[in-house]
Amino acid sequence: MNEPERIGYRTPELYESGMVIEEAAVGEWPFKASRFEVPPGRTSELDVHDVAELWMVRSGSGTVVSGESRVDVGPGEMIYLASRVPHQITNTGGEQLRLFSVWWAAK
Repeated sequence: MNEPERIGYRTPELYESGMVIEEAAVGEWPFKASRFEVPPGRTSELDVHDVAELWMVRSGSGTVVSGESRVDVGPGEMIYLASRVPHQITNTGGEQLRLFSVWWAAK
């Protein structure tokens, strides 16, 4: 039967930048997901990978740098990040910047 399934999170990972990532325990699904936070005035580590990624801003404000592009983001906004393009986000506000991330194999 295809019933809804509540998904938990794995143990949080704390990075040198102060960013905290909690990956969802989604098993063998065709995508992965996480939630993460960046403290005020801090920038996430530079990331580059073979998957495509979608960030959804839950709260706070920031600036995403992806390749040569810069985009300001706020609550309710989504940003698509292409595979193999270096990217990171800076929290430009006075509160925690909270996001959801979903990623999948790029075609």
